[in-house]
Amino acid sequence: MKYNKSKTLFVSDLDGTLLTPQAVLRDGDAERINALTARGVRITFATARTIESAGKILGDIRFDPDAPPVSLMNGVLACDMAKRHYVDCAKFSTGCAREILRCMRESDSFPFIYSLIDGERLMTHYTEIRNPAMQAFMDERKIRYGKPFRQVDDVMEVEGDIIYFCIIAPEADVIRAYHSVDSVPGIKRTYYEDSYAPGTWYLEIFDEKASKKHAVEFLRDYTGADHVVCFGDNRNDLPMFEAADFAAAVPNAVQAAKDAADDIAWDGVVAYIEKFAEEQGW
Repeated sequence: MKYNKSKTLFVSDLDGTLLTPQAVLRDGDAERINALTARGVRITFATARTIESAGKILGDIRFDPDAPPVSLMNGVLACDMAKRHYVDCAKFSTGCAREILRCMRESDSFPFIYSLIDGERLMTHYTEIRNPAMQAFMDERKIRYGKPFRQVDDVMEVEGDIIYFCIIAPEADVIRAYHSVDSVPGIKRTYYEDSYAPGTWYLEIFDEKASKKHAVEFLRDYTGADHVVCFGDNRNDLPMFEAADFAAAVPNAVQAAKDAADDIAWDGVVAYIEKFAEEQGW
């Protein structure tokens, strides 16, 4: 089948999918992606990461003014990377944020709380660091990406609009926290194992308007794409697969992602896009 190059959009997850186990692009991938986009192939990314870490990881990718936005934090934010400007944001009401935090406390869970200040600046808050995985998460992002963290005693001390909660803990604790917010309306949740640290699990809670499914739907509408191809490896990529026209899992993907995918990108995401473009005569 022949596809219109300007109406086709490739969307790749980062961690576990496009990146190496060291959370960096593979040698030569930035140049290959830039060569594809220079030919008019439309490529973007959907990640659970924030702009601080995703921006540095993708620092060698050329984002032209008409490049598709990058989806961040599992679809909570979409960012025009050329301007470093958010073009989409799903935030909690204050009441909803308070209720989530109350449920977290009752389940003895201690999340990282993300907020967006003045529509532009991200801040990460926490009430208490309860395990080594949380400490390692914070330390890496402070040192490697210069990401700001602030300790608070109450959600009322959080500056800006609350947009995201992230719990990092063993699987049993994450599942307990997941069910602690069963009765909270207007939210979505996803939990999955760390791609780099088996045994460490993430629970992410966001507004019902957000998810990687929302990310694909937003990107499709924003770019005018009529054919979206997605790449992923983990449970939080399943909503993205659902919204895509075609989904490819990478070889190291969890079985649930492989089962939901239409194909396996055996030689990696960039090679898959290059082959697709070649077959289309792009």
